[in-house]
Amino acid sequence: MKFFASLFLCLTVTCASAQQADSIVVTIQQAEEIFLKKNLLLLASRYQVDAAKANEIQEKLYPNPTFSTDLATYGDNRKWFDIGRRGQKQFGLDQLIILAGKRNKRVQLAREQTRETDLAFYDLLRTLKYELRASFYTQVYATELATQYTEQLQWLQQLINSYEQEANRRNVSLKDAVRLKSEYIQLSADRNAVIMDALNAQQTLQLLLDTSVNVMPSKEEWAGRPLPSRETLLETAKKERADLRMKYSQVKQEELNYRLQKAMAVPDVTVGAGYDQDGNYVSNFYSLRASIDLPFFNRNQGQIKQAKAQIRVAGLEKDYKELTIEKEIAGSYARLLEAEKEYQFSQTGFNKDFPAVNRSVIENFNKGNMSMLEFMDFFQNYNTAMRQVNELRKQRRLAWEELEYVTGASLD
Repeated sequence: MKFFASLFLCLTVTCASAQQADSIVVTIQQAEEIFLKKNLLLLASRYQVDAAKANEIQEKLYPNPTFSTDLATYGDNRKWFDIGRRGQKQFGLDQLIILAGKRNKRVQLAREQTRETDLAFYDLLRTLKYELRASFYTQVYATELATQYTEQLQWLQQLINSYEQEANRRNVSLKDAVRLKSEYIQLSADRNAVIMDALNAQQTLQLLLDTSVNVMPSKEEWAGRPLPSRETLLETAKKERADLRMKYSQVKQEELNYRLQKAMAVPDVTVGAGYDQDGNYVSNFYSLRASIDLPFFNRNQGQIKQAKAQIRVAGLEKDYKELTIEKEIAGSYARLLEAEKEYQFSQTGFNKDFPAVNRSVIENFNKGNMSMLEFMDFFQNYNTAMRQVNELRKQRRLAWEELEYVTGASLD
């Protein structure tokens, strides 16, 4: 057992030294700054916005004119490619004239699509930022709890060493030493589970910050903030939630598309001019021409009907999103209130003097002033309370982050 304890301490020191050599210590503000600059998904989303803006530019362009030519290849005069002064050639230049404001309507639709893409970027930012903050605080509290476990394990190891020596001298029962070792194994397993949580959070942080070094969150004291009313939070969410504003944008897009499809029922006009050297009723014939589709059969009826139905679809999806946000606010608000209540209750039962009491109990037990049963009862209860208080503090912090996430805005 001494060998494993020594190995454990050596590995802990070695890992700590390696982490210091290849790690960065960041506050939550610094982590967010790195995240905004380096996150790959955010960079890709920014390019999506640029692509949408390029499409908006494209829709503003007018159609190009069309140039056509007809050159003589072979005729009755038995000459090949007779396109000289006495031959034949024909030229034409045509321009499509878009009617019924179709171009402006396409530009308006493209502009609204760009706005939706921009909102999608901010919704992605909201989601990833919440994931970043949740992982940051998960690692903060997991690291804190792991440190407390390590301290308890060190105290326990000292007791085990002492009891093994006394058991060899037959001054204490061997079963007491075994009992302490069993508690050590259980406590070590609990610590390992906490470290696994910290490692998972670390992996997420490295991915979000696009780094291969260990990210060491800097713990900051947080006393909480005044909680706005649920009605205020709901009004804020309706203004700030990018995914809801995307639904509003989609409704507007469908309305713009409906207007565009109605305009598409109006045919466009093509106008042009031509020159015919010797293929018409007179030589060197100049002409003006115009053409238009006759809307006898296809008046875009299907597309108009579809666009009208899509307006109703987008409206219902927008209403559903509003209802979803209302329920999310209510649920997150209730969870935060419950977390705050439990945290405040824990503060009255587990105060800052408890660690000193814990050390005093361990020292008294080591001096033989307490029985094994009394010590184990206190030691286990203390560790349980330590773990639960840490969990309550973490859940309180994460509940606040969740409320900011579902509101879509900082609540400072």
